[in-house]
Amino acid sequence: MPKPSPADELARECVRTYTELRRAASVLHDDVGSLLAVAGLRLQLLCMDFPAASVRAAEAAEAIEGVMDHVRKLSRQLEPTPVRRTGLKNALLDLGESFGAVTLRYTATAALEPDTADAVYRAIASSLGAAWVAPGVTRVAISVSGSKSLTARISDNGRPRNAGKELAATALLARHAGLGFDVQPQHAKTGRGTIVVIQYAGRRPAGG
Repeated sequence: MPKPSPADELARECVRTYTELRRAASVLHDDVGSLLAVAGLRLQLLCMDFPAASVRAAEAAEAIEGVMDHVRKLSRQLEPTPVRRTGLKNALLDLGESFGAVTLRYTATAALEPDTADAVYRAIASSLGAAWVAPGVTRVAISVSGSKSLTARISDNGRPRNAGKELAATALLARHAGLGFDVQPQHAKTGRGTIVVIQYAGRRPAGG
């Protein structure tokens, strides 16, 4: 087996780091946040059962609420993408609106693991960013389809360019995350623009 290149090792480490960041954000939001919420509720019950302790209990509840705010902020900061909070479709809608003249057609029903959904979003975001600064581009279209598998296409109307080279790092990260990534340099009909195709083949059957 050939030794992995430095680029492959770096891409693998980046994908692993994204996974760890997502896991840390999930623990903070789901586990730590839930425990703090329970503690706050118990303090409210304490106030009801022991009115004499209500002042001190209220102070403690206020402190817990402050901690919860910090936990929520830190959880959002650790998230590698906004997909966990809003879902892939809404995250892509927000991404398109941030750029401007971007249309999104989302018909996919494929169930994605959280890490895969994050990887798809990152690949689309990078491809969209590269397209938007390319010469002659005035509009970009994103389509996402598939039921068992998923295919995303990012197409622009700009002048032909070496998008494969521009997106080499994006392609490497996508492939190490288990995605297919292909750049088609021109639209077949117009001879202009670029189409980036990102694919997820779907879950393998158990034992396959």
